[in-house]
Amino acid sequence: MKFLRGDVQPLKWYSTVMTCSLALLLLSACESKEQPENTDLSVSEQIAQITEEINADRMNASAFHQRSQLHLFNRSLQMAMDDIAVAIKIDDQVADYHYTLSDIHFAGGNVVLATEALADGLKLDPENIHALLAQAQLYHALADMKNSVALIKRVIAIDRHNAQAYLLHGMIFSELGDTARALSSFQTAVENDPNLEVAYLKLGMLHYARLNPLTVDYLNNVIALNPKNVLALYTKSMFYQNTGEVDLATDTYLQLLDVSPNYAEAHYNLGHICVEFKENYEGAVRHFSNAINSDSSHYKAFYMRGLCQESLAKYDEARADYLKSLDLETNYELAIAGLNRLDDLGL
Repeated sequence: MKFLRGDVQPLKWYSTVMTCSLALLLLSACESKEQPENTDLSVSEQIAQITEEINADRMNASAFHQRSQLHLFNRSLQMAMDDIAVAIKIDDQVADYHYTLSDIHFAGGNVVLATEALADGLKLDPENIHALLAQAQLYHALADMKNSVALIKRVIAIDRHNAQAYLLHGMIFSELGDTARALSSFQTAVENDPNLEVAYLKLGMLHYARLNPLTVDYLNNVIALNPKNVLALYTKSMFYQNTGEVDLATDTYLQLLDVSPNYAEAHYNLGHICVEFKENYEGAVRHFSNAINSDSSHYKAFYMRGLCQESLAKYDEARADYLKSLDLETNYELAIAGLNRLDDLGL
């Protein structure tokens, strides 16, 4: 009897991965990532020291700015905001004060105000590449592609080897559906920074969409830079599976599971390989069970395990899995068909 199988678990993140690194780029451009300068003192000790300076001179804008950065490092956003507001009130002609204000707004999730504060800083410091890129990324986050592209072009005019500018350009082209120019931009990014992991990942993802063999080359570059990049490992596995390279797919899924043992989709797709290519239903049951243990809401894994149990004549177990699949996904047609099959056979 020929049963209906569930789908191979696809790349859930494909539609978002082309923009997911924006947040990482933005964080690197807009947030304080390192403890401020005096590493011999704790942050609280530095705050206490600077507070003494402020108490001695209430017009010391630089001290208010430094304390604001320390509060931001501590994620004390309101105190950071209070201090930077005073610094700007004392002297609004210092670009760094406006950049810190932008950092605070961004850390608080207000992209619009972060954009405005960066713009104020750039009026005073128009060729600051770091700030121009951050502003371009903020406009991108606001879906203002025109202003984002204009700022990227300004960065490239100042530094034509700036890999981050080409990376962001590629992200925009990708979102606009211009794959050719996206590929070109990402390629230029890695040519200018051979260690730019996210650009290799994006090249791999775009080529994966076409099942182009270059997918593996680019993803191998990602894995060489970061052997624990689970998305690169999963995409590489999917490429092999979808091109019929079953043994390579299996090996790469296992490599992924060494890095992330509870990666449910890897377990699920290994189960699919057992069913589709090997008719190894007992092995498939183990993989689908692992998928369920990793994600108890994985209704497709319950269905597929039920299908394998049915193939092994374990009808009670099959019925239980079909029912659980339906409990998780009401009206799931394949599970309904499975139950109907068992009913028709009086099982």
